Amino acid sequence: MKRIFHSGGSVVTGTDLADAVMRYAEALGNRHETDVVDIPVLADDGSQGRAQILIGASSQLMSVTSADGILELTETETTDAILGKSRAGSFPASLVWAGAPLGSPQFDEFDY
Repeated sequence: MKRIFHSGGSVVTGTDLADAVMRYAEALGNRHETDVVDIPVLADDGSQGRAQILIGASSQLMSVTSADGILELTETETTDAILGKSRAGSFPASLVWAGAPLGSPQFDEFDY
């Protein structure tokens, strides 16, 4: 389990869910965009609920390991959907490291 801290407080959710939210927040920040994610959370009384978190370019989130909860909170469909959104519109890794615009020639396209 992990606790995600945000400006309004914190929520406890599953490790994979928290990691996906953090990756998506980073991707949105790089794109200068925002979005709302809806994730399952563990309430203070141990019951399960949902939280909607606005993330993006101006988000300041922190995620830390939490001892709250006995079982790991998982929701594979939500985790996969968030990770898919974080990859949408991103450049292939070979272009990102060079800062090359899409369609730029790569080293293997030149004759040596």
